[in-house]
Parts: sequence; structure tokens; C-alpha cells
Amino acid sequence: MGGISEQDKRNYLDRALKAADWYVNSQLNQCEYGEEWHADRGRFLYHYFMPEKKHTPGINWTQGRALFVLSEAYKITGEQRYRDAAELGYRYIAALQIMDPGYPEITGAIKEETPQCSRGGALDGAQAASGLLMFEAVTGNADALRRATAFCDYLLRHFDDELGLPGFCYIYPEVKVEHARGYAQYAIGQATSIPCWHLYQRTGDEQYLEPVVWGADFILDCQRDDGAFHNVKDISLAEPASPNHHEGRGEGDQRYVLYNDDAMIVVVLAAHKATGEAKYLDAAVQYADWIVEQPVEERPFCAFPVRANTLLDVGKVAGKDYSDWVLDNLQTRLLDLQVEGSGDPKAEGGFRGEDEEGEGGLYGGTSLDYVTNRVTCYAAGLLFRLSGEGTGAGFSHWGIED
Repeated sequence: MGGISEQDKRNYLDRALKAADWYVNSQLNQCEYGEEWHADRGRFLYHYFMPEKKHTPGINWTQGRALFVLSEAYKITGEQRYRDAAELGYRYIAALQIMDPGYPEITGAIKEETPQCSRGGALDGAQAASGLLMFEAVTGNADALRRATAFCDYLLRHFDDELGLPGFCYIYPEVKVEHARGYAQYAIGQATSIPCWHLYQRTGDEQYLEPVVWGADFILDCQRDDGAFHNVKDISLAEPASPNHHEGRGEGDQRYVLYNDDAMIVVVLAAHKATGEAKYLDAAVQYADWIVEQPVEERPFCAFPVRANTLLDVGKVAGKDYSDWVLDNLQTRLLDLQVEGSGDPKAEGGFRGEDEEGEGGLYGGTSLDYVTNRVTCYAAGLLFRLSGEGTGAGFSHWGIED
């Protein structure tokens, strides 16, 4: 990766660590009765509305993404505050996970919002499971590995040669598992297999490879001739989405094109590494070549760091340098979104931009009034990569170890 001075690398690392500090400082830990009485203890934020200092507590995937960033920060610096925050985050994931042997059909699944909720999305739970694996990699926490394995085993029990991995499970009012729900039949839904890949890397157990390769083939079936990806295989069978944090931008068929692909290229690069088949890397390179030919849009705010991470990882594997595109757009599309000098610990160091609620957010205001877990995680992963000190952890096919 050319064109990055040592000073710039240090600056990028400093910004990435400020993002990690946002996770530490905004984590929910205290209440008036004391920390042990706080049911949200260890929970990270979904987003934070700066004008009114309001927050929405996070869910399973926000916990996982926080662990990506904190585990990488701890690995690089050895600073205890990152490990301590990650430890509390892991404990909240543990509270979300169904480990009761009385529910063998869904043992290992990770509930969505709270320990009391009735459902769990597989794609979102997968990010929590990957977070557990990143945490275990830097701390040696055996229970985190046990729990990540239980989640991947839940996925394998319900893997279907025709339908792929499950999309959702329910514990109330009845126990059931659904495949054609949530993101299961979408390209981004194949990122559900990412923890299976990380677990294979950790253990060498090849049973976890099958859903990874299946998912990569599904993703390739969603690729257009020009290299872009739709979220579905056949757009004639799907209504275009309204503008959101994944797709729905532009006119006509462009509305089916993914902007934020939820790091699904990790699955494609993993399949290439596992099988050695050229088709996977060829598809990833075609996608990267398409990205650098596109105008760099402001929205969704998470699209730039996701695509930049894809470019750096694909380029590294393929021996191509896409860093000029990343660096040319870095200031306006990412660095300007980082909160600096606010004096507000629940905002400082985080990255702004909420796309999930349209043009504003849950509490009103504008999209840029919100510091979001989503953008902050992708941004930190990009800055760790650019610093030369990190990989992007759970959203990298290398995992936390290059």
C-alpha cells in the first residue's frame, strides 16, 4: 500500500484508538443502585443522538462489532481499559445466548435485543459470535470460544443444501427456526457464515467450511456483469427497497445494488483461501474494479468504509493497489465524520451518520446528529488497516491475525 507516510500511519492509528475509546466511554455500566443492579451493564450503544444526549442501547450485532474494535485495540496497545470493556461486552453476549439444553433445536443461538426477547437473527448473532472469537484470540478466554462454537454448531444443525443457513429463530411462544426470513435469502445474509470461517481458522475443523463455500457461491450468483452486486439473485422477483443503510439508492435497477454489503466479501475471500478456486478472487477483483469507477456518494454513510475495507483486502490478496481511491476520499467521506473536541464522552471519537431511519433518526434531528456503532466499527477497521497495525478483525478473512 503506497503513498502513506509513517506520520499518516500514526495519525490513522490514533483515530482508530479514539474510536475504540468511544466504545469504552459510551458503554452502559452504571445506574443509581450500583453496577451489579444494572441490567444493561456491558451493553454498547446502537446510536447516540448528540443534541439531546439520548441513546438507543445496542443489540447482539452491536456487541460483536464493539468486540472487533476493542479486541484489536487491546492487541495493539495492551491497554487494560480495552480488555475490561470487551470483557463486559462478552458477558452481555453470554446473557443473550441460549445455552439451555432443554431447547436443543436452538441451543447456541444468540437472542437479538435483550435476554428477555423472543427471537434471534442469525446474521446479527453471527457478528456477536465473531466478536467472541476475536476476544478469545487476544485474551485466551475459553468460555468465549465455547460460546462461539455453540453458535456455529447451531448454524450447522440447520444448514440446508437448498436454503443455506437459517435466518431467524424463536423461543416464545414456541420454539422454531426459519430459513426464508430476515436476510437468509439475500447476498448480505451469507455473511452469517463469517464466524464459521473464523472458527475453522481457529480450530482447523473442516465441517465449518461448507456454509462458507455455499454462501460464497450464493453471493457470486448475485453479481452483475459489470461487477456490482444485487442483494438478490433475481431482481424480477423482488421489489426494490426504499433508501436504507444497505441499498435502495438511485433509479431503476440501480436500487437493487448493494452499497453497504455487510462485509460479505469476507466470505468470498475465505472461499478462495479455502478452495483455491480462481472464480472467487476473480469476482472479488471485478467488484473492486467496479467500486473505483463509481462516484463516491455521501449516503449511506457506512458505504465508504465498507467499500474501502473491501478494496484494501482484495487488493492485498490479488496484488493490486486500490489505495489511491481510499486515500483520495478518506477525509470527506470518513475523517470528517469523526467527533472531535465535543467534551461529550458518549460522542467523542465515534463516527456520525445514521441511515437506518431515512433522513433523520429515532429522536428526530438529522442523520449527522447521530454517532453510530455501524459507521464507527467500519471506520475503525479501515483506520487500523491503514495504520499497518491491524486487519479489521471480525470483518476480515484474516481475522485478528494477519
